[in-house]
Amino acid sequence: MCDESNVVYQVLEEKIAERGIKKAVIARAAGITPKALSNKLHGKTPFKWPEVQVIQERFFPDIDKDELFRATPAAAEKRDTD
Repeated sequence: MCDESNVVYQVLEEKIAERGIKKAVIARAAGITPKALSNKLHGKTPFKWPEVQVIQERFFPDIDKDELFRATPAAAEKRDTD
């Protein structure tokens, strides 16, 4: 289990857990590795627009992209200081 305090995209992380979706399935659909998805969730690398579109449209069509990919302020600030 990941340390949620380090998750930049906490809404996305929570929705993945709530819906019981395996991150490997999301990564495969987005055309990235599970490690790359983890890096993106933790703000180490940015999401690309096609990845955002696939993840939202395929797994979370009922949630607006801006809400789903809203960065957690504390985590985003930490990332900016690293």
